[in-house]
Formats: sequence, structure tokens, C-alpha cells
Amino acid sequence: MLPRSDGLNDGRSLSMWKIRLFLIACLLVSGVAPASLAQAAPPQQADAVRDLWLDISLGPPLVDWFNDVARPDDIARVENVRQMDLLDEIKTGRKLVVFKSVAEAERVLPRIADQIDIIGFNVENGPGYPPQERADPLGSVKRMHDLARDYDLLLAFGPDHDLALSDGVTVAPYVDIFVLQIQRVQTEPRTVFDFVLPLAQQLHEANPDIEISVQIRTEGDVVEVVDLIDAMDDQLNGVSILTSPETVDTAEALVAELQTREDAITSPSATLVTPMMEIETESNAPPEDIGQDTGLSCPLMVVGALIAGGLGGGVTAALICASRRESNGTSSERL
Repeated sequence: MLPRSDGLNDGRSLSMWKIRLFLIACLLVSGVAPASLAQAAPPQQADAVRDLWLDISLGPPLVDWFNDVARPDDIARVENVRQMDLLDEIKTGRKLVVFKSVAEAERVLPRIADQIDIIGFNVENGPGYPPQERADPLGSVKRMHDLARDYDLLLAFGPDHDLALSDGVTVAPYVDIFVLQIQRVQTEPRTVFDFVLPLAQQLHEANPDIEISVQIRTEGDVVEVVDLIDAMDDQLNGVSILTSPETVDTAEALVAELQTREDAITSPSATLVTPMMEIETESNAPPEDIGQDTGLSCPLMVVGALIAGGLGGGVTAALICASRRESNGTSSERL
């Protein structure tokens, strides 16, 4: 319920709205739509990378190390039920076993459900993946979802790249964790961003409660890999890590970097509107009207003044811009 206001408050409220509309008009006249009116972009601020949970595929050399470094929400993962004995040794975090088919899960879960927290379900092209389940991913995921609920478990879904794009949004409402596989292109940031950022937003729209991770492998420069994660962690809840017996040292270094990284890199998704804004200003405004006197365009002056001086500073900057345009004989009818 809105608080009751007297005439004075109503007058102040009306004045504030007039000022806001005036500022928006100034920005529109300058060829730039304010962020709230532009295409919605994902959040610019991200929690630190160290806050993401980690989902780590286990091998015998990593069990003791995992027990030492894992946090309560981190995940110890085995890629098939034949490795269940490794999970018996895990003392902290959550436990996940991956299944390649619904039929296998239906057969095995009655014996192991009380030993795990999460069912992993991969649908890919390759040996061991039933073609009929790939042909009907929605039906397969629904069956696995129902099975997970029967045993009070979470469901993590890790499809291959093509299936994630074609059916990911459709199956998202039935999935608790969605793993986006980027390990084959983790050295190509633009390819990763083009895949992860729009799809992550669509998955969140389809299921606001879904958690999303990206899957990487223990290869390459550890700092560069974490930089990649850092640049998009505002869309992520976790990181899934594929390991191997030959890359134990890399796995340990990668996890250490992920668990201690604090400073967030600006997300590429946060700058999606900026290039369009700059191009529109440059193409529509006469050269002498941009950067006159101060070297800054009017939109940047207004936005900078709003940040530095609050509403009063923004109004002042807008009035200066209007005065400057009038004195230069510049038309202000551009949108």
C-alpha cells in the first residue's frame, strides 16, 4: 500500500517527475536513450567469482584434496555409477552422479539415492546416449525430473552445445541446474560470450529459480580461464570443472584461483547498449556539436553530472547543454 501524502508531498512528487522527464528528453534529443529505456541488459554488477559453487569431476588423486578445499555447496561429481566408491570417501559438499540415460537412472537410483544429492543427466551424440532420448529431450528431461523428485534430489542437465540452443529453454522449467558446455572453446572468449550470455538470460526467464554453470576443463592458462568466468559471473551460479589424472596440478591451481578471485571484470553483457549509443550519436550529430568546449557530448555530461552531483547536477548539466545547442544554432529535433 502506498503511503498517504499531503498536498506538499504531492507537489514535490510532481516536480520530481517533471525533472526526470526533462532529463530523459535531453538524453533523447542528444540521440541517446537512457539505459532504462534501451534494450534491457543483464546486471552490470556481479558477486565475486569466489562466491560461485564449484562442481568438480573426481578421480582418485583428487579425493583427499577435495575434502580439504571444498565448501558446503561445492559438488563432488563422478561421471558414471562405477565410480560411486569415490563418493563414499567424500566428507564435505554435495554429491552428484551422472547418467547417460533415463533407463539407467531408473534402474540404479533405488540403490544409491540416499548416497547422493544431485542427479546429473547428459544428452549428447555419442556412445551410450540413447538416440530416442536425444530425439525427445523434453520427454526425457520430464521423466528424469519426476524421478529426481521421487527421491528428493536435484536434477542437473548438461546437454551438448546444439541441444542447449535448440531445446534448452523448453526443458529449463524441469531442471534445477543447467550446465553450459564451453570447454572446447574456452580459449575463445567471444565465442563463449555469444553462446552463454543470451542463452543464460533466456533460461532465467523460462525458470527464475534455475542455477546455471559453465563447464570448463583443466587446460590452458589458469588466470585467463578465470578471467573468462569473471567476465560473465553475473549470469552464473557455479562452475563445472572437467579434470584428468594428467592435470591434477592445473585443477588445484584453477580451483585456488576461482576460490580467491574477488574483483569482478565488467561483464561484456553490460556494454551491449553502449556501442549502439555511440554510433547513433556520431552518425546523427554534426561534428562541431560533439565535444564542444569540454570535449564531452551532452549525454555524457548529463550522465556524468548525475553520477557526480546527483539530480541537481544532472539538471544543471542538461540546462548547459540546451543553452550551448541554442547558441550554436544546432537543431535539437533528433531522436
